[in-house]
Amino acid sequence: MVSAVAGKSRQVVFPSRGEITIDSIEVPAPGPEGILLRVALVGICATDLHLLAGEIGDPFPLVPGHEFVGEIAAIGEEAAATRDLAVGDRIAVEMLLPCRSCARCREGRYNLCEADDPATAGHGRQYGVNIPRSVAPGLWGGYSDYLHVPGEAIVHRLDPDLPWERAVLVEPLAVASRALARGRLVPGEDVVVIGPGPVGLLAAAAARAAGAGRVIVLGTRDERLALARRFGADAVVNTRTEDAVAAARAALDGRLADLVVEIAGVPAAQEQALGLVRRGGRVVLAGACGDGAALALRPDEDLLTREIDVLPSFLSAGGFEPAIALLERGGFPFEELVTHRFALEDAARAFAVVAGREGGVLKAVLDPSAAPGGDGV
Repeated sequence: MVSAVAGKSRQVVFPSRGEITIDSIEVPAPGPEGILLRVALVGICATDLHLLAGEIGDPFPLVPGHEFVGEIAAIGEEAAATRDLAVGDRIAVEMLLPCRSCARCREGRYNLCEADDPATAGHGRQYGVNIPRSVAPGLWGGYSDYLHVPGEAIVHRLDPDLPWERAVLVEPLAVASRALARGRLVPGEDVVVIGPGPVGLLAAAAARAAGAGRVIVLGTRDERLALARRFGADAVVNTRTEDAVAAARAALDGRLADLVVEIAGVPAAQEQALGLVRRGGRVVLAGACGDGAALALRPDEDLLTREIDVLPSFLSAGGFEPAIALLERGGFPFEELVTHRFALEDAARAFAVVAGREGGVLKAVLDPSAAPGGDGV
């Protein structure tokens, strides 16, 4: 093993539905194929709030956090050799832990891993989402000082000069990148993005960087729509005050979009997406709506006679490489998306800020090196 660490790791733990605690756990040395990651920053995602509310399975006790980046604190000899990595290297680790043997993993769709793992109910293993803390070594979530990275994990080296405040956006940008790949975006095509949250803003930037013709962003909050222009949008539409289809047509010289990417995560936005795309166009649904959500569609008018491709896009498989390249290239005000930073001990306060949309929060992160008790700004 190359280098070593000793001691314990602090963790934010969801012991059960609706409960947040701070605990610590022993940090074992990694095995020959393993890596121990020291977490630098971890993003707070809406998924984490849904997990705490018990709306995504029963993974408790859980250490949440799937939007993490950090540096190698210790690494096994085999991992160092095969991955060409060393202690101190900055890395991003994909949230998906593929089994690499099921049919979906073998065809490259490891976001749909079908591994027969009773701990994850056959939904594939996901850091910070469905691997309980009770599964050894208990270091499966980014709300922590350290994270366990086994041999099957997908690891990406980061440029040492890439600021952490930009690097921490790699997972949400990877989600956006996968959505555009699912939509088969061709340079010159017009794109509509619905939902100017962090992933939606990043999708606008990724579409612009990929050579989209015109990029239109739809949402309901003027401050986020203003920011969308700095992330590549040619026009924005506030759907509270404007008719979405009419405004989008006006911005596209009377036409509808070639590709619509929905990242709002509400059924109404998904239904709206179908009315914004041209005949024969593509609609990508990338926003999770939660259990019990339903769509009201007219099968013939909305789908059949218009022959629209409706393409769900789940998680981030295949999206990390283009996301890292775009973050390293820059060109957009990525760091401005990180508006709030909290210590691990202040996770409950951070959740309250995110849930209540306080202080203009856009992306809040936890910083294990931060002193507790700050205001998060």
